Amino acid sequence: MAAGGPVSRTIRWAHVQAAERPAGQFHGGPVLGDDPESMLLRHNRSGQVVDHFAPAPRDPVILRGSYAYLGRTFGHFGHIMSEMIHRILPSRQVAKRPHWLIVHQRGSPPTFEALAPVAQAMLRLLGVNERNCTVIAKDTIVEELLIVEAGAELGSVPKDWYLDLLNRRGPGRGPLDDTFPKKVYVSRSGLEDKSGLLGEKVLESILVDAGFHIMHSEKLPLPRQFALYRNAEVLLFAEGSACHGVELFGHDTLRHAILMNRRPKVATAFDRVLAPRARRFDHFTGNPFFGTAAFNGRGDPRADRGVSAIALHDLVAFLAEIGVATVPRVPALAYLAAAHADLTLYTDRATAVTRRLQPELLPKQLALVERLHDVFTASVQAGARIGPVPRHPMPA
Repeated sequence: MAAGGPVSRTIRWAHVQAAERPAGQFHGGPVLGDDPESMLLRHNRSGQVVDHFAPAPRDPVILRGSYAYLGRTFGHFGHIMSEMIHRILPSRQVAKRPHWLIVHQRGSPPTFEALAPVAQAMLRLLGVNERNCTVIAKDTIVEELLIVEAGAELGSVPKDWYLDLLNRRGPGRGPLDDTFPKKVYVSRSGLEDKSGLLGEKVLESILVDAGFHIMHSEKLPLPRQFALYRNAEVLLFAEGSACHGVELFGHDTLRHAILMNRRPKVATAFDRVLAPRARRFDHFTGNPFFGTAAFNGRGDPRADRGVSAIALHDLVAFLAEIGVATVPRVPALAYLAAAHADLTLYTDRATAVTRRLQPELLPKQLALVERLHDVFTASVQAGARIGPVPRHPMPA
């Protein structure tokens, strides 16, 4: 397509490799080169190509017919929304009713029904189903394959032409419905020990008193999520995958989006999801990150499974300053009690998993648990306020 739209290419007898994740790398997809146009067509994150290809296909099969490349599969909502679906609308600008090609993990069942249920639901909402797509899980030579540039990628601001396209074709178009809540807090508390935010139920009670509707996106069908986002005057997100629920909205579809941090980064990938789609965007970054008690399969601590406290006094002042909520009294002691209970639940469940799956890591984990409780205690200031994590070394 010409300037101002996506790059596209149709390849005869395209080599497509099944998806694999050795050592966390992305292997698979259409085999493309390193020229500037090909780089745009490959799988990118944060403006960098991340896919890799084997030197030669492994026992390839021939697939006859004409297809449009949809992407590789993911099982996690955030990655489905940020990395799997952003070729669909651009491809329909080139081919109105293509037959889609989806690349699955090598050796997986090559059927639409074998995809993660949330992926199936999202694809069906976009008009992709078992009747108009083919799933491959082995190296394949495709007779004709259309590949269109993705309009957005994980870690980058969406492309302007894509936001324009979403304004015309995405789920955010159409008139507003004033029967929906005006102020919405997108909570993580339903994830319990996987929430990453301690004492979040107390924050919810404060926000309810300030006129907010509490939304647990993981419990709602996608159309309902989209409708709540689209019609809210104020959207307060706890940092997390639910932010990716607005990926199909165009310029200025959201009215006022606010992001509350969960991890210790001033700027995150979620800023780049929310800000371009909102008329106004604010970011609260005052919640202190305490650390983690979770490990990955290699035995390394997982910061993404760590926990933060909510700096409730600072957050309440911030919400008042930006004009979205007035809270007459901060229930500081109730918050500390709830946060401590959540921390205990988090560490108890983390150690239970380690005892079952990685018992050799338990001494290391118990030291992390002790440190988490020490950091929590040290962050409590006068007036039962939550402050920054102290800079001086904590006990190991």
